[in-house]
Amino acid sequence: MQKIIPAIPGGGAVRYPAPMNLPLVSAGLRLVSRVLVPGLLLAGALTAAGAEVSGGGLPRTIRLAGLRVTIGRPVQVAAQLAWEEGPNHRWVMNHPVPSAARFPTGELLVTYALDSDYNDNPRNVSGIQFSTDGGQSWGKRYNFLGEHQALIYTPEPDGALMGIPAYLFRAQPGDNRNFEAGYTRLEHGGRRIVLEPRGVRVLDWPWPAAEGYGNGFYGLEPVPGLSPVRDNVALAFDGNALEEDGRLLATGYGMRDGEKVLQNFLLASEDRGRTWRYFAKVADATGLPAGAEGPNEIAMIRLADGDLMTVFRVGSGSAWKLRRSYSHDHGRTWSPPDVLPAWSVEPSLVRTANGTILLSTGRPGIRLWCSTDGRGQAWQDIDIVALHNAWAPDASCRIGQYRDPAAPEMDPGELWQTSSYTELVEVAPNRLILVYDRSPKPRPENKADLTRIYALPIEIERE
Repeated sequence: MQKIIPAIPGGGAVRYPAPMNLPLVSAGLRLVSRVLVPGLLLAGALTAAGAEVSGGGLPRTIRLAGLRVTIGRPVQVAAQLAWEEGPNHRWVMNHPVPSAARFPTGELLVTYALDSDYNDNPRNVSGIQFSTDGGQSWGKRYNFLGEHQALIYTPEPDGALMGIPAYLFRAQPGDNRNFEAGYTRLEHGGRRIVLEPRGVRVLDWPWPAAEGYGNGFYGLEPVPGLSPVRDNVALAFDGNALEEDGRLLATGYGMRDGEKVLQNFLLASEDRGRTWRYFAKVADATGLPAGAEGPNEIAMIRLADGDLMTVFRVGSGSAWKLRRSYSHDHGRTWSPPDVLPAWSVEPSLVRTANGTILLSTGRPGIRLWCSTDGRGQAWQDIDIVALHNAWAPDASCRIGQYRDPAAPEMDPGELWQTSSYTELVEVAPNRLILVYDRSPKPRPENKADLTRIYALPIEIERE
């Protein structure tokens, strides 16, 4: 996450010379089949208790209670050597926060950040690639998205995708209740892109938004003489948008002026995403432990019974479990959040054609959580990093652990070579791709140490 919560400055990477003596099976879970990669630690349990696994590499079929999950071989979307920029030598493309979406006509897109994950970047930019064969291959990269975080891609009746912007800017100097941003429309499977400056408005916000961070690589203090003046505010669209009760509802999060913690909410549009207004609060920091960021990155789905369910971040790390809330009235009110077993950043939610609820998230690591009960009450999980590393052909593809000299107090078990930002997309009934990254954190060791974006095929069958 960038722009609202400052990132931890990076330092030089120090790899472990040999696997650490940590258990491969989490408490209460049973490992049926495992593959060890020499010189590399694999995280956690591959499957939940009672699961059966066939095959040593990928593809692999994993049997959970009531589910058969087939994990295919990762398809590389992109590979890029990270680079330094700015006076503080920040690394770009080693925290790419990838995302993905599907056009109503079947084409796919993947985006990822081409700027550093800091709040004082002088500009934001992401790359975008398209696939016309269900994610088996990917085309050239185009660098025109003016965002670091992913847009929310919403299907249009004519087969296009509308990209709801992440970041918001003051409509007028000093106005912290009315905002604007660019409008993006992707047509014909990505072959035509419409970019309209100031094409999205957020009006009559009910509380004053906090100042946005950033002044051009030099920290949070103002830099005299900048022109045009930076006018971003601490509000962002993030997650999903759904048609609900005759309007478009989108998730987002932000910070109230004078406060230090975040909250998340719904925004509503009645003109197909051109104009938005505050609709409802999902959650604030009430009841969270000390040190919480506050509710922020969020995903939303409609359940089989018509209720809405959100899952959201409140912190970063295995101690910060995701929270979850329900709405029974089309998003107008939300239940008090409960705590999920999953952790910790940018959740992605899908309810598949056969009714299975899937949740991808991580940090540390990347895990796929599965629920078959219709409301996400019980979860079984699969360690995607362990499966990825069992498949990885060489060290430049593996997701390993590292020590960060700039943060020696951090538990090494929390530090993995991935942003842990993921996106689940159902490309056909019960067939999905999971998009994620392998990144050389905190910086590349050599020219072979590439950042890689992957699309992992997954098939879900009920049993």
